[in-house]
Amino acid sequence: MSGAPTVLVEQQAGIALVTLNRPERRNGVTVGMCREVYEAVRQVSESDARVLVLRGAGNDFCVGADIAPSKETPVADGTHEPVTTGFYHASTLLHTMPQVTIAAIDGGCAGAGMGWATSCDLRFATARARFSTAFLNVGVSGDMGLAWNLDRLLGGAKARELLFFPDRFGGEEALAMGLVNRLFADEVLHDETLALARQLAARDPLALRLMKANCVSAETLTIGEYIDIETERHLQTTSRPELNRLMSEGYARRKDD
Repeated sequence: MSGAPTVLVEQQAGIALVTLNRPERRNGVTVGMCREVYEAVRQVSESDARVLVLRGAGNDFCVGADIAPSKETPVADGTHEPVTTGFYHASTLLHTMPQVTIAAIDGGCAGAGMGWATSCDLRFATARARFSTAFLNVGVSGDMGLAWNLDRLLGGAKARELLFFPDRFGGEEALAMGLVNRLFADEVLHDETLALARQLAARDPLALRLMKANCVSAETLTIGEYIDIETERHLQTTSRPELNRLMSEGYARRKDD
């Protein structure tokens, strides 16, 4: 697969499918792949897509850095680039971009791959998924926002436990601790994830984007600051001429449920 793109992007009716594409290496991460992930996510963030789904080709999501000898450059090879280099901030984009971001996790999910997955708004997995922070096992401190994400998602004590003791754990345990939102059977993970992505993509795009913005703002603002900006965004949606139509459509959907 030399020369093949390590990240594939497909657009489907408001949904951007971003696929990590090194299945022969369990989607192990190289510097080139990091650059491609960042560029793919950046382009989606600037598009009119409403949802981004991040997934892995083959049987794994992403097992972290490809540390086996190969012609491609692994992430942790002693190559140092400025911390402002874009590819370090793929996680930042996944967390803050206007689109709702979903990680579909099967097989291995470790290290940098786990950083990308935990940066997403939602995580759907299979029971056979295997998670590990992994970094300490190979003598590095970690990247791609994993410690920040785990602290936010699970609290400081659990985040430290997973980072300092990087044992593998499965999808059932990940669901129990709140790391993933839902589990699906192996054979339907991607179909079910796409179905939920379509539900989100069918929502009003302005309301969806402003709700995502509310989630990001809530993490950094005081309650007073947050309510000011939340109200401003809410008025953007409630003052639109099409609001009555949108509310009628929403009422009709509820009657059908």
